[in-house]
Amino acid sequence: SEGDAMVMPAIIEYPDIEERTELKTVTFTGAAGLGAVGNVPLFTVTGDILLRYLLVWCSTTLTEALATATIALGLTGATTFFNAATTATDLVAGDFWYDATPTETIGIAVPAGFKDIHVRANLVGTVAAQAVNGGVLNFYAVWRRVSSNGLLVPA
Repeated sequence: SEGDAMVMPAIIEYPDIEERTELKTVTFTGAAGLGAVGNVPLFTVTGDILLRYLLVWCSTTLTEALATATIALGLTGATTFFNAATTATDLVAGDFWYDATPTETIGIAVPAGFKDIHVRANLVGTVAAQAVNGGVLNFYAVWRRVSSNGLLVPA
């Protein structure tokens, strides 16, 4: 009836909820954190974020110290969340890395496993078997915060 008011629930708004893009470029040398067997820190996450999408592009072909070097892409605690172990030398200049056999060079639709992911852990690469001692990967993260302290920054 006339005069009745509808009460709307409060909407939480964060001042900078817009999407942001961060770039992490890794030039592999074989040193700790840059291709030695173990973690390659990519992005540090604080709080909760929505990873709108992650794009990984190889600008210089990866090389290995000895045969069998692999690299995986994931989160702290789930190191193959995005990509299982991929032979490092299969990442060739111009490739997008969205699966274990990267061959896409012109363009690709971002696969479901690389977009719209609620994240609260750091993004990492994991080198196994042998060191990756050359090449360059570019990691583009488009994200927005979900919690008031949500933040993603290059590691």
